[in-house]
Amino acid sequence: MKRYQQLASILLLFCIFLSACSSREEQTATPENAPALQDTAEETADQGQTLTVVAPDTVKTNTKDTGKYQIQTKLTDFQLLSETKGIAWGLTRNELRMYMTKNNGQTWVNISPSANVQFPANPRYGKDIYFTDPMNGWIVRDPSGMAETIVLHTSDGGETWDISSIPQKNRVSAITFNTPQRGWMMTTADSTTGKELKVLYRTDDGGSIWNVVMQNTEYNPEKSTVASPIPHLGYTIGLSFVDPLRGYAMVQELGEPKLYQTLDGGNKWISGPSFFNREKLKNCVNYTTDRPQFFDAARQNGWISIGCKNGNETKYNGYFTGDGGATWKFANFGLGVSKGLNQDILPTFIGPNEGWALIGSTIYHTLDQGKTWSLVSDNEVIKEKLLEYPEVVKLQFSSPRVGWLLMENNEQKSSRLLQTTDGGLNWRVL
Repeated sequence: MKRYQQLASILLLFCIFLSACSSREEQTATPENAPALQDTAEETADQGQTLTVVAPDTVKTNTKDTGKYQIQTKLTDFQLLSETKGIAWGLTRNELRMYMTKNNGQTWVNISPSANVQFPANPRYGKDIYFTDPMNGWIVRDPSGMAETIVLHTSDGGETWDISSIPQKNRVSAITFNTPQRGWMMTTADSTTGKELKVLYRTDDGGSIWNVVMQNTEYNPEKSTVASPIPHLGYTIGLSFVDPLRGYAMVQELGEPKLYQTLDGGNKWISGPSFFNREKLKNCVNYTTDRPQFFDAARQNGWISIGCKNGNETKYNGYFTGDGGATWKFANFGLGVSKGLNQDILPTFIGPNEGWALIGSTIYHTLDQGKTWSLVSDNEVIKEKLLEYPEVVKLQFSSPRVGWLLMENNEQKSSRLLQTTDGGLNWRVL
């Protein structure tokens, strides 16, 4: 019976591989002024995000107005890759629909993987999706309903997707790459309340082969006298690597954020460097945080967001580093509190000093690491759209001028992606 199950698993993976090689289902080209095609069955024509899609060949040859058509879809996440390039995606009947723009959202290319690879939940960036640049990206499909974790990889900007797998059933909690060849993926499984088993994989060939470099299934802190795996205690928030050897794992332990560091590519981990100081964040019921994010190619300058939560209010501050994470300095943001549905929307920084934050419908801007914030715009477009789409999914800037803002209405299964090209003063729907 065991041999039969193994053969069945291999046959299933082979079928998915054949379909994944053809990265996108065929779509009929429709003139740009024709009615928009429906990409989500539940949405009505005025609910979906309208995107103008072009064929990949059109982008390569710079052909104008050839093969353009419009689709309507609900977007659930996005990631800016440069000032002009970005990706956005969502699920339609468990099929991942992913689009890339290289011209500030004027046109998009469908880079979706095969529809045969079904997704039980919306993928999130840094957990299920990661791109090092517009050409190289990875999508992880958790093993829910399947025997293995599937990893899709593109090296040609989404025209084709290669497939690999990891023979385990734990969920993926984080993925990161520091080059198109080298990356890490953490899988976790709850063992008891407040604790989880953690297994870290590493690839050195772009994701074709993944090897276990750390696991704590046999970890015993009472017997450990040297550097060890990340302990059971706490939940993994995210991963960041500065270089092939030095990396950080953010873990939520007993409600507080804690960093673990590796100096050998992920095999052994030590607690620290210490950054969280409860005395600087008094009167907080609990805390919200994210993985360390680095601004420059050398990955020396970076920051960690920290939110102080009280009921339905959250006040954000930050920790900044200029030495690749060896030390962290607390920055007390002079911001008000975020409330209600959108209290978990983090500020966004593009460098050690410049960042933006959304509080209510107002965009704020800082040039001094959050010490002072100026009101950029109490924008009427944002106010209007928030009435229709009250839940903000994400705010991100890629340069002093360009930023994206995604908001949604879960009840109506609809969304809107907005863009600014003047630093947040004016916004338009992409």
